[in-house]
Amino acid sequence: MAKWYLLQCKPRQEARAQMHIENQGYQTCLPKVTLQKTLRGKRQLVEEALFPGYLFIEIDIQSANFNAIRSTRGVVGFVRFGGVPSVVPNAVIEQFQRLAATPQVLQSELSAGNAVEVTEGPFAGLAAVYQMPKGSDRCLILIDMMGKQQQLEIDEAKLRKSD
Repeated sequence: MAKWYLLQCKPRQEARAQMHIENQGYQTCLPKVTLQKTLRGKRQLVEEALFPGYLFIEIDIQSANFNAIRSTRGVVGFVRFGGVPSVVPNAVIEQFQRLAATPQVLQSELSAGNAVEVTEGPFAGLAAVYQMPKGSDRCLILIDMMGKQQQLEIDEAKLRKSD
């Protein structure tokens, strides 16, 4: 009976391994997520593996050719515990497949009105309120100074969301 297992892949070669594994007739699952990142100075949506360096594969352990799978381009080997390939529950794979059917876009974790804390620079440690992004990697925040809220433009990487 076929079960799902986890393969470790070479760095940034999950898609290559997936293509070569599928060419051998096996079913794979490579969960992906779309992230908003700054590339070459511009905010862009980028699709990345949810688990970088890993690929799920469905095989029948009795009839599978482990040597062929391990020597596939992009594959390092099976993830093992106690020398035995680790089985991934079907429910986990079904959840990943449902997520793939409805693509998820993960925006910046900050949105208007979020409480944030400045982590670097002259305002480090001060509480603020996130307003909006401004440009590729900067944003506007409101800081309470001298009893009045002041608007400040700051690098978004210097903020962290407050609880």
